[in-house]
Amino acid sequence: MKPTLVLVDDEENILESLKRCLRAVDAHVEAFSSPIAALEYCKANVPTLVISDQRMPLLQGSELFKEIKQLDKDCQCFLLSAYNDFDDITLAFNQGIIDRYISKPWDIKEIRYHVDEVLKLSGDKSTGQRDKKFHNIIAQSDKMFEVFDYVRRAASSNVPIFVHGETGTGKELIAKACHLESFRKDQDFIAVNCANFSETLMESQLFGHKKGAFTGAVNDQAGLFSTAQGGTLFLDEVTTIPIALQAKLLRVIQEREYSPIGSHKVEKFDAQIVTASSMALEDAVESGDFREDLFYRLNVIYIRLPALRERGNDIELISDFYLKKFNKDANKSILKFSDDAKKLMHEYHWPGNIRQLENLIHSSVILNDGPELTANMLSSGIKLNKNSAANFNRRHNNDSKKNTTLIHDDDPLLDPLPQAEVFEIKPLWMMEKMFIESAINKCGGNVSKAAELLEISPSTIYRKQQSWQK
Repeated sequence: MKPTLVLVDDEENILESLKRCLRAVDAHVEAFSSPIAALEYCKANVPTLVISDQRMPLLQGSELFKEIKQLDKDCQCFLLSAYNDFDDITLAFNQGIIDRYISKPWDIKEIRYHVDEVLKLSGDKSTGQRDKKFHNIIAQSDKMFEVFDYVRRAASSNVPIFVHGETGTGKELIAKACHLESFRKDQDFIAVNCANFSETLMESQLFGHKKGAFTGAVNDQAGLFSTAQGGTLFLDEVTTIPIALQAKLLRVIQEREYSPIGSHKVEKFDAQIVTASSMALEDAVESGDFREDLFYRLNVIYIRLPALRERGNDIELISDFYLKKFNKDANKSILKFSDDAKKLMHEYHWPGNIRQLENLIHSSVILNDGPELTANMLSSGIKLNKNSAANFNRRHNNDSKKNTTLIHDDDPLLDPLPQAEVFEIKPLWMMEKMFIESAINKCGGNVSKAAELLEISPSTIYRKQQSWQK
């Protein structure tokens, strides 16, 4: 028995276009110009997929989907709209009412791709063991599987996606997963860290420029808007883009067109935009560093990436992966982590998240030998705050019933400014770096909170971090 595909649009000419677009699909197709009639049909039948317009008389598309999901939660619902009903669409998407959002005028290849994917999987209701690897992202925690599910639904929605997570949580991997789950997966994925560029350079990077547009522009150069055409453009640390350039980015997103610097020719922009930041967009707006209108354009689909300390046993899964990897690279044969090392990893707050864990295991494998990595081997490479140290010591002592203390309160690693160095004269930038990093650590990796305590803007911290790497 063929799966059933239901099409709903109050405009007959659009409905006919949809039917022509999907006439080759291997499904029974029913088309309705009335959402009420479509709902009545769905009550009597079990459709596999419903594709509907948003703005219709009597019943909006998102309202129709809400009714259909109550009838059958497994029914896939694709929303088509030429309007920017971002608030309603975002709410419905977050509630799981909408599985895909595709803007009008739609791309025929895009619709066919997603319809084919749904129909291909319609008979597969298996509930086997979940894969612990999702586009090179390793996880087994429920929090991360929720993120993966959200990525699958958000991919190729053709509206901007914003990924929020602390430094080192893997925001670019999530952005790449959004790309690989979309119909654009065979096209380019272009990533850029906005904090790496000044305002002038960032504008040139995005828009491109013509020869002679400014001093030093000796040749024409294509920008990222052009390079990413047909694919996905990922803008990391988007909150560091200067206010003046934010207005130009807003226009590109709204009008889906741009002009290179020094040119009056208008170019079409066709790419999925994914942005990310370790700072919440709301905080950037509140601090005056980010335009509120751009916030509403970029935050249509919001994905929060949990910190490593929130991911439970993912810490051990990821640690084992890196242990095997660096064992092979360094020609070592360290077999495992000791029990006290595992406890330490669970107690530590990981302000640098996965990137910090990777670097720690890499250095520990290189610097140590033996059958296992112990807590003492790991603790030499990390700075624990005093609460984490006390917590770890208390739990370790209770479990082992020994009066040993693996991490001491007076360990110099716990103090970002060792007493012996207080009177040593150092360059101002180095002292500033130590204080800023200390504030970030004390705030659990939250740059926004650290900036508030230091009475500076988060973008100032990002710019300084970039300057330290030079």
